[in-house]
Amino acid sequence: MLKKVTTKEYNNTLEEKDSVHKVKAVDAAGNDILVASSVVAFSGGCGKITTVGRLAWGKWYRIASSKSGAYPNSLLLNVGNLYVNRASLSQLFYISAEGFGNNQVITQLAYGGDKCISKARILYKRSTTEGPIIEILVNASSENYYAFAYSNNLGFVFQEPVEVSETPEEGYSVKEFTF
Repeated sequence: MLKKVTTKEYNNTLEEKDSVHKVKAVDAAGNDILVASSVVAFSGGCGKITTVGRLAWGKWYRIASSKSGAYPNSLLLNVGNLYVNRASLSQLFYISAEGFGNNQVITQLAYGGDKCISKARILYKRSTTEGPIIEILVNASSENYYAFAYSNNLGFVFQEPVEVSETPEEGYSVKEFTF
């Protein structure tokens, strides 16, 4: 049985809300409100992608790109493999990249168990129409589904991972990070 709670709405009237499906948020005027969790998750550069297909050990995959190297592009990224052929693992990263300087960084903040990603790289170039690209090297044995949850995202657009060559795409500078 769901418990109902009384909450304060925009117009300060009391209304019954289903507390299980709502989260507390703050509107532009600073008022406490209850909203669907999806409203919060997708309003501040947040999201989650679970792969449709399995990613294979030892293969490189493109997971995100940006529209411009002139913009600040940064985010917090949590990556995990779902248990299929390997026990679930997860890693948390801070990623920042742009195309006009030497300011590309991928910092591993934490990991649980072993590491599901052994390397990551940022491809970048001096361009206002082509932005940095994030690619990862899968480290979980055999083939597994992966989940990517990101927040505080400035500029990156995530995609279903696409397998890419170990040799980075021509025309880009590359910074590679080992974990």
